[in-house]
Amino acid sequence: MNNITCLIVDDEPNAVQLLEDHIRKVPRLVLKQKCYDAFEALTFLQSDQADLLFLDIQMPGLSGMELATFLSKEQRIIFTTAFANYALEGYEYNAIDYLLKPITFKRFVQAINKAVLSFPAVTPVAPVEHLPDYIFIKSGKQIIKIAYIDILFIEALKEYVNIVLPDGKVLAYKRMKDLEEQLPENFIRIHNSYIINIQHLEKIVDNHVLIGNMKLPVSSSCRPQLLAMINRRLL
Repeated sequence: MNNITCLIVDDEPNAVQLLEDHIRKVPRLVLKQKCYDAFEALTFLQSDQADLLFLDIQMPGLSGMELATFLSKEQRIIFTTAFANYALEGYEYNAIDYLLKPITFKRFVQAINKAVLSFPAVTPVAPVEHLPDYIFIKSGKQIIKIAYIDILFIEALKEYVNIVLPDGKVLAYKRMKDLEEQLPENFIRIHNSYIINIQHLEKIVDNHVLIGNMKLPVSSSCRPQLLAMINRRLL
């Protein structure tokens, strides 16, 4: 078997587009169909098939987990969702993996390589190249090299971001969303206004984190992803 055919099932166009972009970067993956609700996917699968489903859990009408109950036990599924609390339930459906949104390409490749184990004739995907450990930021008339390890957190200020370091701040004309896409996996959004470097996280207290000498809020929508990241490192 040379290729793995894929079906994306998600009601969020942006999430579909991100998965489609990831799939296109992997030569042996072939996107067969995009479905924006579970009923559409069920109709497709009644007359056709896909080797691997990227299945969003929370969708209106029929959820991803409800759809999974209609599928063959041999159907390979990778669940996707923005809510970490579904992870344990997802694995009860024999899912290959469970991906938290926003899904990085590195994490995507890890999930694909788990799937590859069930396709003996398909060789693993090459690991993602190591990211550089620094970034260049244009601040006013300066271009400043900043090591990722030195960043405590990043604060959104409309069209600007404040990059907070142990010895000061760097103000840059850049949208938070654009910067977020360049950051390595130890950075995580905890609020619309904040991305933190988990390497500097000292403590979580209720709905706040302590980092450096600052206390930053954690929004209810971002809390599951943060706790999921913490749980992967919990002793």
